[in-house]
Amino acid sequence: MLKWYKKNINKAILIALIAAFALGTTTPHIFVHLTFISDAFINLLKLCALPIILTSLVVTIGNLPNPSELKRIARNSIIYILASEIIAVTIGLIVFNSIDISGNINASSLLNGAQYTGSTSTTIDISQIFNYLFTANIFNSLVKFDVLPIVVFSIMLGLTCCFNKEHARPFLDFFGSTRQIFLSLLNAVMLLAPFAIFVLIGSGIADSYLNGSLVVNLLGLAKFVGLFFAALFLHFLWQITLVLLLYRNLSLKRILTEALPIFATAFVSSSSLATLPIALEKAEKLGGNKKVVEFMLPICASMNFASGMMYEMTATLFFLHILGIHPDIMQQIILAIVCILTGIAVGGIPETSMVSFVTIFNMANIPLSAISILLPLDRIVDRVRTMVNIFGNTCGTLIVSKSKID
Repeated sequence: MLKWYKKNINKAILIALIAAFALGTTTPHIFVHLTFISDAFINLLKLCALPIILTSLVVTIGNLPNPSELKRIARNSIIYILASEIIAVTIGLIVFNSIDISGNINASSLLNGAQYTGSTSTTIDISQIFNYLFTANIFNSLVKFDVLPIVVFSIMLGLTCCFNKEHARPFLDFFGSTRQIFLSLLNAVMLLAPFAIFVLIGSGIADSYLNGSLVVNLLGLAKFVGLFFAALFLHFLWQITLVLLLYRNLSLKRILTEALPIFATAFVSSSSLATLPIALEKAEKLGGNKKVVEFMLPICASMNFASGMMYEMTATLFFLHILGIHPDIMQQIILAIVCILTGIAVGGIPETSMVSFVTIFNMANIPLSAISILLPLDRIVDRVRTMVNIFGNTCGTLIVSKSKID
């Protein structure tokens, strides 16, 4: 029974979504007695979030090539990966700051009555910022769910391991094992997702139905997905344009024709790692340097999830806007940095986009019930994100191939 349930978890989520709509509009009051299910799910997600972020960052950075030994091909690849991630998040920021789609969305009903609760840990007195970031007690930060000090600590620890590979190997193995344990726990927690979605979505539908804002809220979510796809297209556009400028012998038609198997596999599998063998073949066929392709694409498959980082940033802004909050530029930059770092940490690990949302939403003081809204959407959005992501990685190998390499 459990094996069948795991295999059909997507169907279970769809059934839960349909049931939530049906009961939310016919018997809205039943959800009041079921909130313990959604509360348990959110608490378990928070339990997994920070250990996964901490261990993943340490392992990812610690296993990078020693910076003192980096050849130009590796250096250029990593520079491009970071640049593409920054550009993706910046596009998301610009698009969602330029176009306000919050409209008349009822934040209270959409988020099950939750309210914005004031300033967040991103709002820090500039004179105290270093004392905050470089904490004297990392365990205290873990208890308080302070993300930034944990991220800074993880980066420092990862870099130390990177420079001391021989002595750090047992340490990295321990952190790798710890990460796998928490990932296994997360996989178990995600089995509760259909039940949590039923309660959280059902509560939102019920509240929206009772106060007459159901249609407005649904249209608002549709606008969010549409605007995100528009931002994603801009990210796709700059990469393919740069390839066309660098490779005069390649036409748009040929690039898209060669990339068709990449798009198809990415859409079906929703996995950059599963699409990697096809991407390796097509990148080289389009003119990528073999050394660059063989080094860069596997690295990209484990740490370059620019489209996912854009999704985290745009979702954060969307929910802040419907709550009536418009963060200043400094707060947005801090949130963008955390989106990038958490994306690097959990990228390539199945079912961990929700871990990123737990940490980022907690920083922005967005009610974590918002995660339930993204879970059903993510089943569709993730496939499109993966398509753009793996194609962008393929373009990246072509772009880096044009740089001088050793």
